Amino acid sequence: MGGVIHGGAQDSELAALGLTAADVLDLSANLHPAGPDPRVIEAARQADLDRYPDPAALPLRAAIARAHGLDPECVLATPGGTAGIHLVARGLLDAGAAGSIIVPAFGEYVAAMAGVGATVTEVLTSPPRFRLDVDSLPQAAVTFLCNPDNPTGRDLSRDEVLRAVGLTRGTVVIDAAYEPFADRPPFASEIARSHPNVIAVHSMTKLHAVPGLRLGYIVATPERIAQLSRLQHSWAIDAPSIAAGIEAAAQFEARRAMLVGMTATREALRSRWLTAGLDVAPGAANFLLVKVGDARSVRRTLLAGRIVVRDASSFGLPEWIRVAVPSPQHQERIGAAVISAAARDVTG
Repeated sequence: MGGVIHGGAQDSELAALGLTAADVLDLSANLHPAGPDPRVIEAARQADLDRYPDPAALPLRAAIARAHGLDPECVLATPGGTAGIHLVARGLLDAGAAGSIIVPAFGEYVAAMAGVGATVTEVLTSPPRFRLDVDSLPQAAVTFLCNPDNPTGRDLSRDEVLRAVGLTRGTVVIDAAYEPFADRPPFASEIARSHPNVIAVHSMTKLHAVPGLRLGYIVATPERIAQLSRLQHSWAIDAPSIAAGIEAAAQFEARRAMLVGMTATREALRSRWLTAGLDVAPGAANFLLVKVGDARSVRRTLLAGRIVVRDASSFGLPEWIRVAVPSPQHQERIGAAVISAAARDVTG
């Protein structure tokens, strides 16, 4: 759905400032701070373009299954996590069916449900903590549960997720795009492969910092995967993405191991911004949601300093920005820049 606003610096906006993507530090898309592994990029470049790829991306499904200890029949490759969200909505919902989201929320959940004519119930969480009372979740045919949550960084425990599954009495779709960055072992796939009313949607582009390649996958019971597979057209994943995804899947644990210092950087930034008087949501992933005043104005100020952050107005949070955790060498620059931009907005 073209109306959904996403992160990432737009070429047209940068061009208007006389900049290119290489000129800015883009912290709006929540990618791995180390950037992409050259082997993943090279695999995409070496892919055969003179023949059709496997129509069901079976080699990629097998590689993902090996990397995560799954049965390949529990895995379905998708062209990005967003495609997985829309595929699930098509498979599980129809006109008039009840869907549920926790707001603020990733805009693609509503877009996916609108596409099939489902009704949407919103469960509101409030700043600055954005706590979710799992007992407040309504019964629904499908509940989209981002965990860790985008944009707040809220992270529910395994027991809380299972409680949500029982309370909603429908299917819980765990959007696990940011789970590799969480301060705990992953569990979304483990729940999904053993619970028929749980589906886990994963993105590979965040951990591997390759959003230009559309790579994601769904984990569910074999019966669910077979159902969703019938709705996915042949050759949904192109040859470069399959090749890159196979290489990326083998690097999953290594990429997570590289995040050892990320938590320290995130917590140092959180502490600095709190000390400066800014509200910061208690995020558990690779980004922080920070209250800065006029988010659009602060984003423009930071962009002038060649730093791109996400204005959270599209999430219904016009006073907040979302900032990906940078590599340690940029910690001081980002910490000071956000405080300065917020102070400038307040003093006008």
